[in-house]
Amino acid sequence: MFKNYSPRAPPRLNFCWSQKFKFSEVSMKTTYLAWKDPACGGMNPQWEYLTCGKFLALVKSPEGKNRHFISLNSTSIDGTDGKIVIEATEKEHKAWLKEKRHRQYLRDSDPGYTLISYHAMETDDKDCYGEELLRDEDLDVEAECFKRFEIEALRAAVASLNDDERQMVEYLYLFEKPGTVRGYEKLAGISKSAVSRRKIAVLNKIKKFLSE
Repeated sequence: MFKNYSPRAPPRLNFCWSQKFKFSEVSMKTTYLAWKDPACGGMNPQWEYLTCGKFLALVKSPEGKNRHFISLNSTSIDGTDGKIVIEATEKEHKAWLKEKRHRQYLRDSDPGYTLISYHAMETDDKDCYGEELLRDEDLDVEAECFKRFEIEALRAAVASLNDDERQMVEYLYLFEKPGTVRGYEKLAGISKSAVSRRKIAVLNKIKKFLSE
């Protein structure tokens, strides 16, 4: 099954195909921390751990527009403990954003650097990328963030699927040139009705994941 088939991986889904359509992933979790009481203003805050879904819901909400988050790199040398996205005061957020822009300016102005997509360097993650969701006042914040929220939430949902489910979603929806139900039927060696049932079940599973 799936012999001599080498599909192109869609952007930002970092996996390796074999002749049997199996792949391996490297995952690093992102931790999200928010103040339990937003009114504390950062003074001796008590922290609440958020899932990716809850973090997305918070920053998309009217309340979230008045809250600020910064991204901290991994504290381990090999980076295996992932990033931390943590709530901060407006002053701390502005200082973080200023430093971030300064680093970007140095990279852009150095002729020794080649500009590439940030995502091309990013390790695949079961959660969404926290830094991409943080505000940049130079952008249309709401439109830009909403677009990225949806992409990252979908990636997290796909990562929660089992191998067969994930392979089908990637083939039908995520490839640069998505395949067809008939094409997947031939590749997987299953009937059209079986593909349709699996497709419906998987889409319902993703819908449930995104609604949590």
